[in-house]
Amino acid sequence: MYINFLKRPFTAFLFAAVLSSFSVCFFNCKSTEIVQEPVQTPQDIEKTIVQKPAPKIKNDFMERLSAYLEKNDFDSAIALFNTLNEEDAAKKETRILKGSVYISAQKIDSAREIADQLIKEDEKNIESRYLLSNVEYASGNIDAQTLILESIIKENPDHIPSLNDLGIIAIGKKSFKAAASYFDKALAINENNLDAINGRANVYRLLRKPEDAEKLLTKAVELYPAYGIVYSERGRFYREYGKYNEALADLKVAEKLMPNNYWVYYDRGRVYLDTSRNEEAVKEFVRAEKINPNNFISYVYSAGLRDRLGDYAGAEKDYEHLIALRPDYYFAYESLGILRMRKKDYAAAAAAFKEAYTNAPREFSYSMLTAINYLQSGQKHNEIKPFIEFVMKQMDRSKVEYSVMRLFFDYSGDMDVIKRIENEKDPRTKAQMFFYLANYYLIRGNNIMADKYFVEVNDIGRNDMLEWRLNESILQDRKLVFGKTSNG
Repeated sequence: MYINFLKRPFTAFLFAAVLSSFSVCFFNCKSTEIVQEPVQTPQDIEKTIVQKPAPKIKNDFMERLSAYLEKNDFDSAIALFNTLNEEDAAKKETRILKGSVYISAQKIDSAREIADQLIKEDEKNIESRYLLSNVEYASGNIDAQTLILESIIKENPDHIPSLNDLGIIAIGKKSFKAAASYFDKALAINENNLDAINGRANVYRLLRKPEDAEKLLTKAVELYPAYGIVYSERGRFYREYGKYNEALADLKVAEKLMPNNYWVYYDRGRVYLDTSRNEEAVKEFVRAEKINPNNFISYVYSAGLRDRLGDYAGAEKDYEHLIALRPDYYFAYESLGILRMRKKDYAAAAAAFKEAYTNAPREFSYSMLTAINYLQSGQKHNEIKPFIEFVMKQMDRSKVEYSVMRLFFDYSGDMDVIKRIENEKDPRTKAQMFFYLANYYLIRGNNIMADKYFVEVNDIGRNDMLEWRLNESILQDRKLVFGKTSNG
C-alpha cells in the first residue's frame, strides 16, 4: 500500500524523521523508509512525504493514522493516540509523532508543549529539537527555526532533514548559493535522498538552469517511479518551461498515484490556463479546491477565469472565499468591487473598493471608485465628503488626480478639470480621469456629458486599467456604440 501525504508546509520533514523510527520502536518491525519532499509553489515551498510500501503491521495503529492524515482528518488522528496503552503512549517516538500531528492540525501550542517537555527531559535529543524547529516554522518564527537547525547541524553534520530545511529557508531568502550548498551536502551524504534531489533541482530552476534541473528531476523519477510526487515535480517544471504535453503526461501519472493531491490538479489547471483551455482549467482548480478549500492560490485563478467566462456569480463567490482566506489580498477586493458595480450593487461595491483602498492606500482608483459607488448607492454628498477630504490630504495637489477628487468634493469647477485632463500627457491617466469625469456627470444627472466621456475613454483605448473593464460594461449597459448613443 502506498500512502502519499500532502501536508501543510511544516509537517513533512517531521514525519520523515519520525515515522521510520516510530515503526521500529513501537511495532518492533522492519523500518518503513520515509522520504520528505519539498515542493516549490507559486507563493511558498510546501513540504510533502511519500511512504514506501510497508510490511504488514499487526497493530493497525499506523495504517489507521495514515488513513486519517491522508483525508486531513486531524481530529480523528489525534484521538487515535488515546487508544494506545500507557507504556506506548509515553514513548519518546510516540510523543514526537503526536507533536507532528498537532502541527498538521495547526494546534501549534499543543505541539510546542510536547516539544518543550521532550527537550526538558533530554536537551541533547536531536529529534526532539527537530520537532521544535518545525513548531517554530509553523509559528512563522523562521529565525528561531534556523537557529535550532544550525545547532543540530553543528552537532550532527549528517542530519539530512535539517540540511534540507536550511536549504528551503535559504531559497525563501533568495540565497540560492547557500541553498545549493545545503542540498549538495545532503546529497554527498545520500545521493539518492529525494528531498535533496528536488531541492537542488529547484535551485537550478530558480537560477534558470533548466537542463540541470531536468536531469535531477528525471533522476528522481527513475529512482522512485512509484512516488507520485516525482511526476508532480517534473510536471510542474515542464509546465513552467512550456512543455505542456510532457507536463500533462507526468501529471496524469501523479494523479493516479496521488488522487488526493491538491497540487496535481492545481498544476494541471495552470497548464490548461496557459494553453487557453479555460473551461477545463476551471474544472481542475475546482477539483483542487475540493481537496483543500483553505488554500487561497487556486481561487485566484478560478475566480479570474469564471469572470472571463461570464460566470459572474461563480467568480463573486470565489473572490469572497479568497478574501476570507487572505483579507490582505487587495486585488480580490478590486475584482469583487468591479463585479458588484457591474450589477449595480453599489453599496457592496463601495465596501469592496474601500477595503482595497485600505490595503493599498496609494491606489487612487480605489478611493475614487469608493466615492462614486457610495454616491450611486444613494448616500448624500455631505455624507461622503469626510472620506473624500481624508483621501485628498494624502494626495499630491499638483496632480490631475487631485483636481478630479476635488471635483467630487466641491461638486463644481468641472470646466477647469476638463482642461486639466485634456492637457494630460499620459494617455492612461487621461483615460482614467475621463472615466471618473463621466461618472461625475452621471451622478449629477447630465447624461449627455456622461456619455461623451465614457465614449472618450473607449476611444483612447487603454485596456490595461481596471477602469477599462468598468467602462466597457457601462458602454454596453447604456447602448453606446462606435462613439454614438443609441438615440443618435
